[in-house]
Amino acid sequence: VKKAAGVFKLAVKEKFVENPGQDVKGIKVGDEVYSRLPEASRVSGTGAYACQIAKNVFNAGKVITTVSTSKVDKVPELLGKGTVDQIIDYTKEDVTQVIPRGSVDFILDTTGDSMSFLHLMTPSTGVIVSIATQPSGTQLQQSSVMKRPDGPRLPWFARMVLNMVDSYRKARAKRWGVKYEYLFLDPNAKDLETLALYAEKGDVLPVVGCKVNFRDIDGVREACTTVYNGKGGLGKTVFTIITS
Repeated sequence: VKKAAGVFKLAVKEKFVENPGQDVKGIKVGDEVYSRLPEASRVSGTGAYACQIAKNVFNAGKVITTVSTSKVDKVPELLGKGTVDQIIDYTKEDVTQVIPRGSVDFILDTTGDSMSFLHLMTPSTGVIVSIATQPSGTQLQQSSVMKRPDGPRLPWFARMVLNMVDSYRKARAKRWGVKYEYLFLDPNAKDLETLALYAEKGDVLPVVGCKVNFRDIDGVREACTTVYNGKGGLGKTVFTIITS
């Protein structure tokens, strides 16, 4: 539903299945089911994994994250003590004032505000990777979401606009000596296997925010609304489809 309201609706028309439940009619208690739902929220699955990978896998010298007031004390509890070196409550502090200018080497932008932090980046070597802005038109057309049997094509005007916006961001970042790029999220088996190895070694701790029984309609609606809004969530949301 959320994807249908964004830039993807220009190229891909999502439809609900004709016979709801038909594709899972053979599932029974105890079966393992895998589904990809690429939506994220704050101290989200994305942010939680990013902080842990930065510190425990890439050995980052200092990891900084922003959270709301209610989550400040939960960060070390959920991600492990010492994983995040500086926790900023964005509801009380201005991130651009708290972090010294020219002191950040890398930013993973999960909110779409990357251009506001250019002055915080280390000149010449700073890198910003965003998963919350928009891809270029060329990048979107070549992405996995467009490789479908119906062969969707991005309209030329939409492709042109997206290319222009992406080029503008890159040019703006370049003026500060910073490299900017958009990362298209493309879930795949190889990356999942790598994450599994990190988890087995204890470098990455899975963070589950809430578990909801699929029969609890109000609970499902509330959980989906939280994920859709991108605020108030904590880690991953797990829906229990069948219970013994």
